[in-house]
Amino acid sequence: MKRLFLEFFIGVVTFFFLCIVSYVYYTEVYTPDYELEVEVRHVHGAMRLLDEIAEVQGQKRADEMFADYASNNLLSVTPISWDSPTLSPEIVNEIKNHGAVSFDDEYSYYVVYGNLKQIYLLAPDLSFSIWEKLDFESDLLWAFVCTGFAIYCILMMACLARRFRALERVTLAFADGDFSVRASEKAGMRLGRLNSSFNQMADKISGLITSHKQLTNAVAHELRTPVFRVQCQLEMMEDSGLTEEQHRYVAGITDDMAELEQLIEELLYFAKLERSAIPLNLSTRLVSDWLRKLVSDCQRDTDKHIELECDTRVVACLDEYQLKRAVSNIIRNAFRYAEQRIDVQVSCDEQRLTIQIDDDGIGIPEQERARILEPFYRVGTARDRASGGHGLGLAIVSQIVARHQGRLEIGESDTGGARFTLTLPTEPSDELLTAETTAL
Repeated sequence: MKRLFLEFFIGVVTFFFLCIVSYVYYTEVYTPDYELEVEVRHVHGAMRLLDEIAEVQGQKRADEMFADYASNNLLSVTPISWDSPTLSPEIVNEIKNHGAVSFDDEYSYYVVYGNLKQIYLLAPDLSFSIWEKLDFESDLLWAFVCTGFAIYCILMMACLARRFRALERVTLAFADGDFSVRASEKAGMRLGRLNSSFNQMADKISGLITSHKQLTNAVAHELRTPVFRVQCQLEMMEDSGLTEEQHRYVAGITDDMAELEQLIEELLYFAKLERSAIPLNLSTRLVSDWLRKLVSDCQRDTDKHIELECDTRVVACLDEYQLKRAVSNIIRNAFRYAEQRIDVQVSCDEQRLTIQIDDDGIGIPEQERARILEPFYRVGTARDRASGGHGLGLAIVSQIVARHQGRLEIGESDTGGARFTLTLPTEPSDELLTAETTAL
C-alpha cells in the first residue's frame, strides 16, 4: 500500500513539474516575451524624450535627466563604447535602430540617446534591497505553489489511503472466512465502482459457498437414514443362516457401512464448525490431565509408541472437547504414516500454549503442506486413500485451531517425518469472548 501511494505521489509531482517546464520552454522559445517587450518600449520612450531634451536644452541637460531617470528607477549606469567586444554586430544594429535593447537579465538594457557617442548599460543597482525583495517574492511564490500542491497531494493520498485501507480490511476479513462483510458504498468511502463490484463478487461467492455447505449438510443428513436401514438389514441377514462365504461378504459390507457412517459424522461436524454452530465451551484446566488420558486412549489403538512430554503445571483456557478432537485427529493421522513412534511435546509461556506432534514417517512435501488442510484433499504420495481416512480430519483440526484464534503449522520433524505444531492463546481474547457470547 505504501509503495502504491509513493509511486502515485512521485508520478503526480513529476507530471506537475513537467507541465511547468513545458510551459516555460514554450513561452521562452515559441512565443515572444510580451512583458519584456512592454518594458523595453517604456525605456525606449524615455530615451526618445532624452533625445528631444538633448536637441532643445543640450547634451549636458540630457545627461542630468538620464542620471535622474536611472537613480529614480534604482538602476546602475555603465558606459560602454561602440567597439566593445561584448557587443555583437546584431546588438549594435538593434541599438542604432531602436535606441533601447533588452539585456540577458530582466530589468537590464542597452540604451543610447542624444549625440549617440556612448552606449549605456542600465542594470539593477543591487545596493538597493528592493531587488532582493523582488527575487524573494518570486521564490516565495514558487514555494507557495509547490507547498500548496504538496499539501493537496498529501490530503488526496490520505483520503485515498483511508478508502483503500477500509477496502483492504474487508477483503482480508472475507479471505479469512467472514463472508458477511461488505465494502461500504457511502460517498466518502467509495473508490469508483470498485466497492460495488467487490460486493457483487462477495455476494456471488458467499451464495455459492453457502449453497455448497447446505448441500453437503443436507446430503450427510439424508444419508443417515438409508445407512441405518442397511445396517439393520445386515444384522438381520447375519441371523438368517448364511454360509461362511456369505458371512465374509456381510462383514465386508458392515465395515464399509461403518466407514460411511464415520464419514457422515465427520461431514456434519465439519459443517457445524464452518458455520460456528458449535460454540466454544472454554474452561481453565491443567493441560496434562486430559492430554495424558487422550494419549493413553490412542496408544490402545496402535502398536506405534506414543511419547508424551508435558509439564504438569501447564494451564490454559480452552475448549477441552474440541481441542482433544483436534489432537486426536493428528495423532490418529500419524498412526498410518509413522514407522515406530509418535512424539507429543507441550510447552507454554505467559501467552501461548504450543502442542507439537512429530512422527518418523515419510513426511509431507513442502508444496503440499498448505493444501492438506483443505477438505478431502490428499497428497499424491503414499499418503493417499489406501492409507485410510476421509480427508476431513486435518480440515477439522484447522477449523478448531482457528476457532481458538490459534495457528497451525506443518513442517518436518527431526526424524524426517511430519511435524504438526498447534499454537494457541492461554487466555481467550475479548474478541473471542464477544464472538462466542454472540453465537450463544
